[in-house]
Amino acid sequence: MSNIPATREHLYILARNEQLESHILEYALRRIGVIPDSKAWRHFLDDVFLLLGVTLLSIGVVFFFAYNWNDMGRFTKFALLEAGILIMILFATVRGLEHLSAQASVLAASILFGSLLAVYGQTYQTGADAFELFLFWAILIFPWVFVNRFAPLWLLWLILLNVSLILAWIQVVDQSGVEMPIELYLLLFFLNGTALVIWERASNVEWLQNQWLGTTLFIITITTLIIPTLVTIFDFDIIWQKNKLFGPTVGLYVFVTIFSLWYYRYQRHDLLLLAVTLSGVLATLTTLIGMLLPLDEIVLFLFLAILVIGQATLATKWLLHVKNIWKQEDEINYSY
Repeated sequence: MSNIPATREHLYILARNEQLESHILEYALRRIGVIPDSKAWRHFLDDVFLLLGVTLLSIGVVFFFAYNWNDMGRFTKFALLEAGILIMILFATVRGLEHLSAQASVLAASILFGSLLAVYGQTYQTGADAFELFLFWAILIFPWVFVNRFAPLWLLWLILLNVSLILAWIQVVDQSGVEMPIELYLLLFFLNGTALVIWERASNVEWLQNQWLGTTLFIITITTLIIPTLVTIFDFDIIWQKNKLFGPTVGLYVFVTIFSLWYYRYQRHDLLLLAVTLSGVLATLTTLIGMLLPLDEIVLFLFLAILVIGQATLATKWLLHVKNIWKQEDEINYSY
């Protein structure tokens, strides 16, 4: 047998083959960190409450300025925000960015920096569009984002880019108020899709390998294609009358869906992202069938409810089947 590091799957295989007793299995799972002990739970809760506290503190500062705006002088506003940013950065510098508390401090400083830009814009009435605030916010905190190497801060930076793009499109590119700017959805898809590809390829970057980050990026990316696809189903004539980009966008969604099912089934096993992909398929198929069937409204809703239950059942069975196949593959690989 080859020298393979012990993983949860390997231990479960040994237990199923009656080569490990239950108490030994539990001990081994604790040793490799699958089952957390009291120390691990305390560490986890410390991290969660630290991030929650930093986030709530930053939001509290924003609401503090909003509530006391008229009662504070401009120098007081700038002094408080700049002092807060300076304290956070000094603490992170002294503490060291390898500690979570320092990384959270940089995150708080980045949020406060956005508040500082907003206060500057309101105080001096620069006349800049809102998208410029978010764009300059993203540009100016990028050195902190790059140096800090903290997944939540990178997600904040990506959110700022998304908001900047949306506001720029509304305020500059298309001020006519078009109901469905398909070009904007395509730009958002390429922006978030690029971030998702980088996350998928960054297998050797430890701080980026947070499962929640990849799941969030995938949901955002696939949603930017699902929305125009559903709009196309609701109003099929929109492809020919308003914008012919809706057709290629639907084709792109079909391609991304098929590719995602293949990739997360065969290349990188991820049951959650398979479920997310199937949820999008369920929504689009149900909407398509609902628009095509010429049934009474009550009968249609009843039929669609049964259809959703049936599709969800089939998707669940397929996911369980895939999970069992993965287990068998792990057993075969481990035996060699």
